[in-house]
Amino acid sequence: MTAKITALIFIAALPVFGMAQGDGYDFLKARICIAPDPDAGLIAGEVYYDFLSPGTGDSIRLDARKMEYSSVELNGQPVAYSSTTGNLLVKGPGQGGRHELRITYRAFPAQTVYFIGWEDSLVGNEQIWTQGQGKDSSHWVPVVDQMEEKAEFDLTVLFDSDYQVVANGRLIRKTREGPLTQWVFDMDKPMSSYLLAFAIGQFDSLSWESKSGVPLTGYYPRGDSVKARWTYRYTREIFEYLEEAIGIPYPWGDYKQVPVRDFLYAGMENTGATFFSDRYLVDSLGYQDQNYINVNAHEMAHQWFGNLVTETGASQHWLHEGFATFYAYEAESHLLGTDQVHWKLYDTAMELERLDASGSGESLLDPGASSLTFYEKGAWALYLLREEVGETAFRQGVKDFLRAHAYSNARVDDFLKALEKASGTSLSGFRKTWLQSTVFPEDLAMAGLKKHSESVKEFLELQQTEASGTRLSETEIATAWNTYDSPEFREHLLKTFRPVLSSDFLERVCRKGSLPVQKAFLETTVTLRDWMVPMVEGWLDAPSYDLREASLFRLWVEVPEKRKQYLERVVKNGSLSNFRLQQFWWLLAVITEGYAGTDKKQTYMDQLRSTTAPSFSWETRQNAFSMLSEIGALSRQNLQDLMQATEHHSWQFKKFARNLFEELLKEQADPDLWKPLAENFPREQYNYLHQKIESL
Repeated sequence: MTAKITALIFIAALPVFGMAQGDGYDFLKARICIAPDPDAGLIAGEVYYDFLSPGTGDSIRLDARKMEYSSVELNGQPVAYSSTTGNLLVKGPGQGGRHELRITYRAFPAQTVYFIGWEDSLVGNEQIWTQGQGKDSSHWVPVVDQMEEKAEFDLTVLFDSDYQVVANGRLIRKTREGPLTQWVFDMDKPMSSYLLAFAIGQFDSLSWESKSGVPLTGYYPRGDSVKARWTYRYTREIFEYLEEAIGIPYPWGDYKQVPVRDFLYAGMENTGATFFSDRYLVDSLGYQDQNYINVNAHEMAHQWFGNLVTETGASQHWLHEGFATFYAYEAESHLLGTDQVHWKLYDTAMELERLDASGSGESLLDPGASSLTFYEKGAWALYLLREEVGETAFRQGVKDFLRAHAYSNARVDDFLKALEKASGTSLSGFRKTWLQSTVFPEDLAMAGLKKHSESVKEFLELQQTEASGTRLSETEIATAWNTYDSPEFREHLLKTFRPVLSSDFLERVCRKGSLPVQKAFLETTVTLRDWMVPMVEGWLDAPSYDLREASLFRLWVEVPEKRKQYLERVVKNGSLSNFRLQQFWWLLAVITEGYAGTDKKQTYMDQLRSTTAPSFSWETRQNAFSMLSEIGALSRQNLQDLMQATEHHSWQFKKFARNLFEELLKEQADPDLWKPLAENFPREQYNYLHQKIESL
């Protein structure tokens, strides 16, 4: 496929476009044309830049990693250039004015572009997607890879016609060239290069249009339309809410969302084209455990905070993550009611307080701060800022800030100045307390929650009474329980005051209680008593896969005489449509005495072992590795799958795999066992693996 793609990619007549600024050169527009080749793991491409020269400077510098160049032309003529592993240096024009630069190249991305599913035998699971944050688009196209550099990017992608291509910008043309199709996307506003993105896969889609006329599209893998409708529930409502709440019209032409396999994060706010983990593709039961609402709203809010107005560097990261978290919570409040979000804020305040107690408190202006600080402390800062200046001034200040810095970059001080002007209030105290200080101001946060949430206020007062030495009675807890029907309030009551609650009270409130209450009950129950067993058995049919799995585990452990019945019940009630629960069931079916014959047990074990393979998502693989290692049932193939995982692109999974691998090496420190298993893993790619084995 490589030769044909390379030959066809440049057939279309392409208008000249360009990009950003580097070494005094002002790159205005860019037109990128690429042909991804998953078999070879490369990108064949051509990029045109339209730029202004200052008339000084010897060379034009672009960020470009692991690339080969077949042609570099300045104003239509070959030009001298040199390249390193990280840069492309092109001899400058030597005179001021407008110029054109054209680069034909092949990129061999070590990261940023991920070719998923092309090496396994499964049909239809193949995908290609990008993840360019924060300075990584230079792995697949020569760019100035800096947030401060913004340009108008257009992207053309040539690929197999059996696949769907999604990218930044409006799709303005789709042309079939034999077995290939050319997809042409147009952006009409500038953005930072880290937001460049494309995804390729076998997708179908749902479509809506917002009240303001913006086309909205939610993609999903072919055949998953039922899950897609649960996943994208509220998408249009969130979009319309954010436009109204922020007060600035959506700044891009259209908005698309794509779930991808083995994604590195929950989601990524590529301009006009959010990519997110396909673990959020859920059915009606999975929706109760992990839905897409918050991630959906968070990435959508970034289209304003991060994409329209971009930070100048990591110390200004509050302008991205704090704001996206704040507006996601606001959208959830609008959709689901304020109390649920108030309890989320309470929980994050407790996490931030524990961070302080550990001596690891962080400033919001610290470029190395954790996600907890940038996201949650950042959202808290905005809630208290709005409290300080008032709703009207807050909304006006946000709008003024976005308008002043639209399609450009900004600093925290730019935002504070806009708020000071809108409110007529000095924010120097706010800056010290919320942005500069490493301490989370818990007293201010709790005072704010008490003011706006009666249920949180009641809970805090109960805690204060206990802390003063007064032992609360069940009657007092029951009175509070019946006063507020918030599931989160009752969940926190149960977790905190469980010791004073009688069996009668617990059975009454849990048997037909909310999912958070039922989950909290199991979490706080050390041993199932006789009266609990029928109630927990009923939860095997709960509208939640998480509660079904937790109930199955507790019953299997503590009611061994009924293990076979429980296994049959979850087969018949459809629980095994959840793959995590299916894995757990395979494990229990293998180790349950008398449930299955030898052949059946071997089949179940083989099925569980097969899920460590690279063809499965990293979450599924990690779950399988955990269960198999727990019972000492890792096969030779499982060990090789684990070795492969020690270099997985997901840092979470790679860390897990390396930790487990090192534990196994300690248990069996025999090089003769491990060396044959590692023979198929080339040292240049798996240096960590070989070093660990050689150190035995």
